[in-house]
Amino acid sequence: MQKFLFLFLLLVCNAYSSWSQDAATSERFLITGQVPALPDGIVIGLYKSDGRLIVPIALDTVADGRFTFSDTISYTKSLMLLSSEAGFPSHWLDVWVAPGKQITITGEDRLLPLWRVESDIAEQQEQNGFQDSTRELNREYMGYNVSECGWFRQMQLDHAGDEEFSRLAWAKVDSLRKYSLPLMRAVYKKELDYMVTAPVGKVYMQKLVSYAQMTVAKMFMPYSDEVKALYAQLPEAMKHTPEAELAYQHLYPTAAVEVGDEMADGELYDVQGGSHHLAEFKGRYILLDFWSSGCGPCIESLPEMEEVAEKYKDTLAIVSISIDPQKEWKAFVEKKQMKGNQWNELRKVGTGLAMSYRVKGYPHYVLVAPDGKIQSVWGGYGKGSLLDRLEEEIHRDTNLN
Repeated sequence: MQKFLFLFLLLVCNAYSSWSQDAATSERFLITGQVPALPDGIVIGLYKSDGRLIVPIALDTVADGRFTFSDTISYTKSLMLLSSEAGFPSHWLDVWVAPGKQITITGEDRLLPLWRVESDIAEQQEQNGFQDSTRELNREYMGYNVSECGWFRQMQLDHAGDEEFSRLAWAKVDSLRKYSLPLMRAVYKKELDYMVTAPVGKVYMQKLVSYAQMTVAKMFMPYSDEVKALYAQLPEAMKHTPEAELAYQHLYPTAAVEVGDEMADGELYDVQGGSHHLAEFKGRYILLDFWSSGCGPCIESLPEMEEVAEKYKDTLAIVSISIDPQKEWKAFVEKKQMKGNQWNELRKVGTGLAMSYRVKGYPHYVLVAPDGKIQSVWGGYGKGSLLDRLEEEIHRDTNLN
């Protein structure tokens, strides 16, 4: 559950620009943080996102309650402040930077997403309006989130491999989530209410896209009607922007395919840039593997996927569909020397085939029968699970025929 939540939050993170190195027109920004309650030695990280992966830029160690980040950039962009230290929540603080600008961050405790960011950057001031609209609710929610993170930290670091402790920790997390999930949904609702009268700026549009993406997971954000209403009230000219069009795709998706339906197909690209379609493999079983290099279970599954490919080489085609940006995807495939059909739609995350197959977390698997109809859909990975599932599915289908 925690892994899915992290991936889900990663999925809806929308920082549209990429990191730029020392362009001729670049100027240096400076972030100065002052949180007196933090002890020396706490590590704070500055990160970027391309909408799919969260990538570290720099780390700094707190001394006398202070930390700093500085670099040269050529345009305004949104970055994220995070800490994986004990006592911090699993969420980030949005920080806007711009050439030549000074940004001041202050806080009173380890609830990092509630720290205050001060600058004369217009986008940051818009961001602060959203933060202030949910501050008190968020404080209550973050308290539960910190407790959950504490249990996961113990499970993964202090008691790794201890099944008895793992059962205890999950029971504690489940009990905490009876309170944290309703609070998280209340935070979303509060922010959506704020958006009804908030000015439509860059941050507003990022929020709209994020919430539109989140509507697929009603357990976390069951407010699709409210998000559709926000889209509907956009000025007509705004509805033709890339952000609004992306939000529309998520709010009014193409028809989803289910087990028993004809498979959805689309244009996919290999690492050499060649174009492909799933229909190339019709007449064989097709296993679709939606994955990301930022997904731990996806990476753990790679050796077993090779076993599956060898065992069923005469009857099954595996199509690995990465959601990563083109550059990162190609580099990862080359680094891991990944074989077989390594394809990518090269589209905005969550659109295209991912939308048709209702991909909500990774890895996500779809088994298509030789007649082109969807036979089975499942998610997640554990050692041996792929071999066991495919043996069951293919053996069952053989017996039926």
